[in-house]
Amino acid sequence: MNVVRLAAAMLLSIALPLAFQLADKRRLPETVRLRAWNAATWGASLYAFGPLSMLGWFWVTRPRWTRVWQGGLATGASLGLVELADVALVRLVGVNDASAGESLVDAALAAGVAAAGGAALLAVFELVVAVRRRMH
Repeated sequence: MNVVRLAAAMLLSIALPLAFQLADKRRLPETVRLRAWNAATWGASLYAFGPLSMLGWFWVTRPRWTRVWQGGLATGASLGLVELADVALVRLVGVNDASAGESLVDAALAAGVAAAGGAALLAVFELVVAVRRRMH
């Protein structure tokens, strides 16, 4: 069962951010689409970081400070959906596994922590960029 859970989590960790980023890219203005990631960067980001790639996606496609809260929320939502899928899979199969999220509260907590952490990380990057611009 652990192999199935790991495989499902890995698949969803790439597929969910990819689906969101493809849908988002279609809605972006042409100038922003041209500035977005190329195929190699996009693939590497999804493979290496999974849901955390949402932070980078919003960093390159959104205006300053907007990307902070949007990236944090999207990262939290992606991680929360992966956790919810894991909880649903465990309950669907009926295995009583202590390592699985025991309730939807665990999934919500994981998403909240990820959203706050992602937003904090982007805020730090935003401050560093602002300070560097003032120095030059």
